[in-house]
Amino acid sequence: MKYNPVFLDELNNKQREVCTSTKNYVLTACPGSGKTRLITYRLAYLQGKYNDSRKYNIAITYTNRAADEIDRRLDDMGVDMTNIWCGTIHQFCMHFIIRPYAMYSDYLRYGYKIIDDYVTKQYCSEIAKELNINVGYNDPLSFPKIKEAYLKKLYDNQEVDFDLILKLSIHLLKSKSFIAENISSIIRSFQIDEFQDTNELQYQILAEIVKQDKHINVMFVGDPNQSIFGSLGAVVKNVEEISKLFQINFVEDKLDGCYRSTSRIISLYKHFEVEQTGAFSISNQKDNLGIIKYYDSTHKSELVEILKNIIVEQIDNGIPEEEICIVAPQWFQLFSVSKDLKEKLPMLKFDAPDISAFKYDPFNPFYLMAKLLFTKPGKRVRIRKRIATQVLNILRNDFQIFIDEKFDEYSLLNVINQCKPNNGDGILFYKASIYSVFSAMNIVLEDEETLFDVFNIFIERSSKRIYDNHLPSSYNDFMKCFMEKQGIVVNTIHGVKGEEFTTVIAFGLLNGRLPNWQYITNPEKKHLRNLETKKLLYVLISRAKENLYMFSERGYLTSNQNPYTPTEELVNVTFDYD
Repeated sequence: MKYNPVFLDELNNKQREVCTSTKNYVLTACPGSGKTRLITYRLAYLQGKYNDSRKYNIAITYTNRAADEIDRRLDDMGVDMTNIWCGTIHQFCMHFIIRPYAMYSDYLRYGYKIIDDYVTKQYCSEIAKELNINVGYNDPLSFPKIKEAYLKKLYDNQEVDFDLILKLSIHLLKSKSFIAENISSIIRSFQIDEFQDTNELQYQILAEIVKQDKHINVMFVGDPNQSIFGSLGAVVKNVEEISKLFQINFVEDKLDGCYRSTSRIISLYKHFEVEQTGAFSISNQKDNLGIIKYYDSTHKSELVEILKNIIVEQIDNGIPEEEICIVAPQWFQLFSVSKDLKEKLPMLKFDAPDISAFKYDPFNPFYLMAKLLFTKPGKRVRIRKRIATQVLNILRNDFQIFIDEKFDEYSLLNVINQCKPNNGDGILFYKASIYSVFSAMNIVLEDEETLFDVFNIFIERSSKRIYDNHLPSSYNDFMKCFMEKQGIVVNTIHGVKGEEFTTVIAFGLLNGRLPNWQYITNPEKKHLRNLETKKLLYVLISRAKENLYMFSERGYLTSNQNPYTPTEELVNVTFDYD
């Protein structure tokens, strides 16, 4: 009997064809073309079609937020997620390569600890001082002597940073071919989201696995026009390059129907396409309803008041808070504007940049346990179960802690769910709960030296974030750290990539900020100025469903006392603004 789940009826013909096909695809997906829905439904389709199989259907996402969104959608659909895995390439490498096969690496076999960018910056700062090197605004690891000393420090401390995760993974796959063979035998499909943000090592890691079993189904989906992470090593490969690397045939295709935006929004962002997508609107929005405005003479002293008036007008027109976004090229531009808008509009909620007591770190078991302790039991149970499984895997594999096999993810969740909250100090509750968890596992935390160090550093860092930033720290305050934020979104252009809003309000569109000064003054990057600026404007404009307000405000002076000028690439476009 042909497998034909009802959710396929929600897809258009092209999405349905790709979702059910056994071909390997390189898909160019225009903004708002239903890319996330396609990946989610493809995972659900493969899981249902091969529900007796133990092979994994895998989604590799660029951000943890994107992976969480796919997990939430699958959970809402009631899909059995036993053999579905979603996460970033670093999480994939840890789960499928490093943890199971660390004993085959001279670097990893005696144990290791994952460090985050906070520790990396701390080490680099210490090394630069020791070597008397002034790094200025440059990346410290771009200095050979600093990098050499940094890598030696990691090796001596048995530590692994994010870059080493990828390098150690590809070394294991290439030096021990049976590892790639073993992994390939348990995988049915790869769905690689935002492939334009994939770097060379990431392509190679996936290719080494697929080459061992060319029956693995592979789909790359993304938009080269949104490749805004080139500074981090992202490479946009074409279908011929991908086919050659993976040694399988790929079909090139497009998702070009945009459900998100009006035709006018699309016609504006098409001015900034680097590669033509052929995008066209299939949105339900009527084109005569949208507003597109560009302000290039507003003074900075007037900006907040004008933004406030636009927001009030949008709310009065029935636009929900969550459907309004305020965006700027860089973080520092947002903080004062966000603060002023909150004061002027106290009746509205803002999903604005702030600092949490717990720094996001999906490789730290104490962060993951905080997430379980400060979210409600009984909600998103399958996702909580997955987090609990991650905690146990990290303890057993990364820290080599012996935990009785009978103590599984359900046991861990049971202990955590029994930790009774109170309205007192959140840190004290957290510490007491952690000791309860380890006691249930028959582990004396102080006896596990490396793990105990990580625990103390986590507590120390969280306490410092609370103290330095005057954060409230009761149990209820910590619960808010993990709640889904609500209200008007305030973020950078990079930060809203992948999001969509009825109304987008952008400011700070100035030469030196968009593009950054490095693309104006650095001789080695000047030739990339137009390309980088067009991509950022493309991402910015394509977030809007219906209304777009853009500001190149006046009144800012450079360090040479020259006035900032409107972003040249935006000014040079002819468009019939309202």
